[in-house]
Amino acid sequence: MSENIYGGMDQQTLDNAYNAGSAVPNYADWVERYEAASNEALAAIPGPRDVPYGPHKDQVLDIFPAAQAGAPVHLFIHGGYWRAFYKDRFACAALGLQPAGATVMVNSYTLCPAVTIDVIVHQCRAAIAWIYRNAERHGADPERIFISGHSAGGHLVAMLMATDWAGDYGLPKDVIKGATPISGLYDLDPIRHCYLQSDLHLDDAQVDRGSPVHQPPNHPCPVLPTYGGDETQGFLDQWAAYEPVLKAAGSPYRFVDMPGHDHFSIFWELTKQDSPLTQAILEQMGLG
Repeated sequence: MSENIYGGMDQQTLDNAYNAGSAVPNYADWVERYEAASNEALAAIPGPRDVPYGPHKDQVLDIFPAAQAGAPVHLFIHGGYWRAFYKDRFACAALGLQPAGATVMVNSYTLCPAVTIDVIVHQCRAAIAWIYRNAERHGADPERIFISGHSAGGHLVAMLMATDWAGDYGLPKDVIKGATPISGLYDLDPIRHCYLQSDLHLDDAQVDRGSPVHQPPNHPCPVLPTYGGDETQGFLDQWAAYEPVLKAAGSPYRFVDMPGHDHFSIFWELTKQDSPLTQAILEQMGLG
């Protein structure tokens, strides 16, 4: 009999539940597609690149300004299980949103195991503070900041929603006006029991303070959670754990159903202005 590691699952079953790449045979093709489209976005949409938003060399972001001044800001936070990728591969997130009138920003952060998830959360919070204080310099409206993130980026979106912006940063408590966690991770407890722990080095305290299931939204804002219909069971379990947290916090949310999509194809929908996911985000920003 196999040993129960977590939630009635043995090690292999648990690892498979969170190994999105192994569940999508052509996932490497998707990553290459992201990169090609991101190169297209970087070439086609002029704007400042590698703008520092904090003291660490990894705390930089790219800006894809809207054509009109006073546009809402949309920050996209990439995934990669907190241990992989960089903003340049996800610049294509601007392709669906910027032409419709949003100023899009895509940030990088330091990766595990060089730092802990705590540090990554802190860095992404610093990005919001920087955006609020500098948006007008880039023709955008600091009073209309929206965020999205994919996979681990979805986790970081939820942690930004849990931030005490007024108490810790001196910002308006409602600085984030809307959030879209895409295929997000909200409970780090199963994560520390699977194959990812060798890079993440999570302990009890980190799991508690870094899990959105234990850190509800501090100031409820409209939320557009979404998952692909073909996600692995681990990701479906994550949403089942987080939905009651949103309800209890009074966060108005609308689940964006994306049938037929897996963990990698769902992000691609952000590159298309007419996709249901992009349209929901544009509507949230008042651009739909």
